[in-house]
Amino acid sequence: MNNAIKKCAFRLKDRDYDAFLISSPLNITYLSNFRTAEGYLLITSEGKLTYFTNFLYEQEAKKTNIWKVVVSNGKNIFNCIANEINSQKLKRVGFEAKNIPFLEYKKICEFISNKKIKLIPASDIVEEIRSIKSEDELRKIKKAISISQEAFEFIKTIYQNKMSEKDLCIEIEKFLKLKGDNSIAFSPIVAYDENSSYPHHLPQDKICAKEYILIDLGAKYLNYCADLTRIFLKVTISPLYKKILDIVKYAQDMAIKKIKDGVAANEVDAIAREYIESKGYGKYFGHGLGHGIGLDVHEAPFLNPYNKKPLKENMVLTIEPAIYLNGNFGIRLEDIICVRANKAEILSRKTEYYIIE
Repeated sequence: MNNAIKKCAFRLKDRDYDAFLISSPLNITYLSNFRTAEGYLLITSEGKLTYFTNFLYEQEAKKTNIWKVVVSNGKNIFNCIANEINSQKLKRVGFEAKNIPFLEYKKICEFISNKKIKLIPASDIVEEIRSIKSEDELRKIKKAISISQEAFEFIKTIYQNKMSEKDLCIEIEKFLKLKGDNSIAFSPIVAYDENSSYPHHLPQDKICAKEYILIDLGAKYLNYCADLTRIFLKVTISPLYKKILDIVKYAQDMAIKKIKDGVAANEVDAIAREYIESKGYGKYFGHGLGHGIGLDVHEAPFLNPYNKKPLKENMVLTIEPAIYLNGNFGIRLEDIICVRANKAEILSRKTEYYIIE
């Protein structure tokens, strides 16, 4: 039984659950190391696993020797789940309320023969375990970061004035896939000039950046993600651009210095947010300061004004303050840190901007 399964089983006992039904592909991957696929996982408080899938994934699933595999083979998969709950004589079964739709929940209930069995909505049981990274997970994230940083250097060598946002985006994706797992954490954001004022701009056929390029990209390595944002400049920085860049950079530095084990997530967000507000640009920073990163590019914990939970050692987070001046430009600086006992360890190289011809 691996550590992730042990930790999950312990949490189930702590909540007085006999078992927990999981449908999130990433949570299933985390517990089993089985690739993302269609299926459901039932884990008991003793750490016993049953995986429910269909014909398409049967052979692969059976190669993973940590679980019992139940294949629907034309049967209703929710009937299969209910039969397993019945046969194991489970009484209190939690299920992922965020990921299992109401109609699926109702179907399982219909097939459960013992009406004393309770299906209990629950959330974040596996996600909270995932938020604390092991040394092996850190190694994979660091590799994804390294590939992502190589991509920024690659951009410097291949950028041409006639490249559209889409053209550059395609080249970045190819690089990340070839260097990583033939997959990427997310489709890169490539935003020229005024388009950089849209936080999640979709690359367009716009030709030739005049002054500024914002690029947000992330490699994936052995299922683990990176997420970094950098600025590329084609001209001497204008006074306004330099002013905003300095504000964003200082806000990021202040936030990183605040981070350590036990500090509340919203306190870290407040450090950057209040500084940006003090400079008169508070209304131009409308999203959270950062988020956890791992198997998913956006996962717990989340740094925002509402999350009062304390950060814990070995959580891995993005720190990405920003200012977006609509119709003019936007600046976002995004780095990745790991929470340590008394400080933040910066995992990415802090380069604010690159100069391109």
